[in-house]
Parts: sequence; structure tokens; C-alpha cells
Amino acid sequence: MDSTLPVAIPYKNQRGWLIAFGIIEILISCGFVLITLFSTYVLVGPARAKIPPGPIPPLGAAVFMGLEYELLAVLFFTGGIGSILCKNWARILMLVVSGLWLGLGLMSMLTLTFIVPAMTHQHPGNILHHGKLVVMIALIIVMMVLLPAACLFFYSRKSVRSTCLAPKGALLVTPVTGETPTPGLPPAVAILGVWQAVAAFIMFVCMFIFPMTVVFGVVLHGAAAVLVMLTYSVLFAYTAWMVFRQKLLGWRIAILTTGLGMISALVTILRPPDMLQLYRQMGFDQKMLHFYEQVPQFWPVMWWGMMVMGTVLVFVLYTRKFFPKKG
Repeated sequence: MDSTLPVAIPYKNQRGWLIAFGIIEILISCGFVLITLFSTYVLVGPARAKIPPGPIPPLGAAVFMGLEYELLAVLFFTGGIGSILCKNWARILMLVVSGLWLGLGLMSMLTLTFIVPAMTHQHPGNILHHGKLVVMIALIIVMMVLLPAACLFFYSRKSVRSTCLAPKGALLVTPVTGETPTPGLPPAVAILGVWQAVAAFIMFVCMFIFPMTVVFGVVLHGAAAVLVMLTYSVLFAYTAWMVFRQKLLGWRIAILTTGLGMISALVTILRPPDMLQLYRQMGFDQKMLHFYEQVPQFWPVMWWGMMVMGTVLVFVLYTRKFFPKKG
């Protein structure tokens, strides 16, 4: 008998758990849709005039958040359906979404460690206010840290991968090499491609909603800002396309843009712009500006957060091995 012939390998079927996680993802998608509808009714509809006094984000920020929620709804719904059907592309998609989701959650927790003490100090002895903060922190921990961590752990398990690949006959291993062929894009490349595509979408939307940007500590307005954001949007979209095709040029552009982003964030930290003036130009009302004045810790956290996100450079360097040596 030829020892090089591929043979089937046993695995634990995770179909039941894939269906369960898929249902949870569909419910999360429905939640994002409901949040969008409620936000639209409150901030854009007739209910806006009945909002009690307090900080209200500008209309542009509300529109931007609504688009983000709709994009997330589509991603979770698509991933949920694919997970129920035990599709390998859905497993990779949820690895991408869960990784970005967990990263955002950790950034939120980092921000809260700086902001919450200042907010508590401003309302000493206010039990109701402190209770709201505790509930908010608990929700963020559950929704932004524990849940994405659970998804990331589940979809990264070998048994889940085997269950998704089984219908394609991919669970074959040769006794000589001990290697299992994996169809499609490597998950790391898919994550990089989605990251670039999301960045292109965000830049494109911001170009219409907030025609201003900060580059190397310099605030750009109007046509200059639109030109910069349009350039980045096109560049990110082209990079995503090239990355999904596993072209070396796409990886090189990703390295370049990530490196420039880190340098720009670092320069901005060293010479920060007048953020209150920037937010005033973005349309934030006086109450919202007053809130930011009361929490000065917000500014350094935001810029250092950009630097932390810039450490994605390490991940981009890791993906190099999935691209051709020359190209």
C-alpha cells in the first residue's frame, strides 16, 4: 500500500456549537439594527427636540456611527448564517471580526482606566452616578472583551476548522508530510485584507461627514483634508484588493501606510493640536465640549490609543510569509 496516499483524520464534530454561535451572531446583528433605528429616531427624528439637556453628538457623528453599526450588522449576520451552515469562509470572517472586536474592547478598557477616575472625582458621593459607571463598565467587559474573546477562542480551535473543512474533503493528511491542505486564503491574510477594506470605508465616509483630518500633528481642513482622505481611501481599497489576491505589492503598501500612520500618531502626541477647537469645527455642541474639558485625560489616551493600534505593524510583518518572495 502506498504510504503517500492521503487518509482521513478523525476530528470532533462542532456543528452544534457552530450553529449556536451563528444564532448568537445573528442576534447581535439584530441588536445593531435596533440601535441604529433607535439612534436615528432620537438624534434625527422628531424625538431630538425632546432630548433632555446634556451632551449631544453632532448629526455627522450620528450618521457615521449609524453606518458603522449597519456595517457591523451585515458582518455579524453574514458570519452567523455562514457559521450555521458550517462554512470555512465564515470561520475566517469571524476570526477577523472577533480579533478587531477584541482589540477595540481592550482599547475601550484602557480609555476607561483614565477617564472613570476623573468622572468619579467630579461627582463625589453620587451613588446613582457611580452605579451607572459600574453598569457601563460591566457591559463593556462582557460585550467588548469576554464575548469577542470567546468567539476568537472558539473559531480558532482545530476541531472547528476540521468541521468547516470536512464537507470539502479537506480533512486528508499524508503520513509522510503530516500536512493538512487548507483551501482559500490564510486567516492572517484575510484579516489584513478586511482591515484595509474597513480603513478604506471609514476614510471615504469621513470625507463627507468630517472634512478635516490630522496628519503629523497638523490639522487639515476643506479641500486639503478631502484630498488626503480620498488618497488614503483609494490606497487602502487598492491594498485590500491586492492583499486578497496575495500580491506582494499589497503587503508592501500595507507596511508603508501602517508605518506612516504610526509616525503621524507619534508626532501628533508630541505636538498635539487644539482638540477643543477641532471638535468645535466638527459640530459638537457646547455641552459636549464642556464634557471633554472636564476630562482632560481623554486627549492623551486617544492619541496613545492610535499608537497602540499602530502596533498592527507587527501583525503586517508577520503576514509576509504568506506572500510570494518576489512580485
